[in-house]
Amino acid sequence: MYQLTSDEFFTNSNKAIATEIRTPQENFPEHSHDFQELIIVSKGTGTHVINDTPNNISKNQVCFVDPQDRHLFENVDSLYLSNILFRKDSIYMPAGLKDYIPGSDSEQKSWHINTSSMEKIDPLIKMLDRELHSQTTGSELMAQALFQQLIVELHRGKLNPIETAGMDDKVMQVMEWLKHNYSEEFNIDEISDRFQLSTRTLSRKIKQITNLSFNNYLHQVRINNAIQMLQYSDLSITDIAFKVGYSDSNYFSTKFKKVTQKSPSDYR
Repeated sequence: MYQLTSDEFFTNSNKAIATEIRTPQENFPEHSHDFQELIIVSKGTGTHVINDTPNNISKNQVCFVDPQDRHLFENVDSLYLSNILFRKDSIYMPAGLKDYIPGSDSEQKSWHINTSSMEKIDPLIKMLDRELHSQTTGSELMAQALFQQLIVELHRGKLNPIETAGMDDKVMQVMEWLKHNYSEEFNIDEISDRFQLSTRTLSRKIKQITNLSFNNYLHQVRINNAIQMLQYSDLSITDIAFKVGYSDSNYFSTKFKKVTQKSPSDYR
């Protein structure tokens, strides 16, 4: 593993913000850095492994990376990212704004944002990138103002309650729900009812976002969590299968090998 340093990305020691636009992002090995990073996904899919925990990422997703974190990208498929790099202790923020940025001990370092907020965020990122690469008078002040606006939009763009959410946002809520409830027994009809979507719409939208069917996306989420347990627990493969939502360990092994090209025992 290697560390990325501020000298590589910030044009001088006085700069507190930088942008790295990846269109597309390639697979990238494990690394850390001495600055904070916000990762904003606008297109495609991939696996973001942070501190050895794999997470499926897709459009409208935001990830926060602290200097103490280690992370990498793998299994990327047309993954478009905007990386906002910043030095939290060096940047000016009005009172209260720092509360909108996850801390090093925050439990939520990844979240989806609603479609209307993403439509506002995309031009903000473009303007921020232009100002940061400009040498004109006031460009640094403008970049600071745009960064502050971006932080607020990322915070208040978190998904609304189902009752007031649009169709695309409900699909994002399904994906967020699956990340935390993958071990439960359910089918697509039950999830469609829960999130007030038709089964056909949910299937189509999941496919558009992840390039996977609903069932294959669910298997991907479950297998990613099984990988973590195989690496960092002493649980048996049968126990892990049950914990991630499979009642049959042989079926779990079949799905695991399909996703990773290795058996659970070989992976361990």
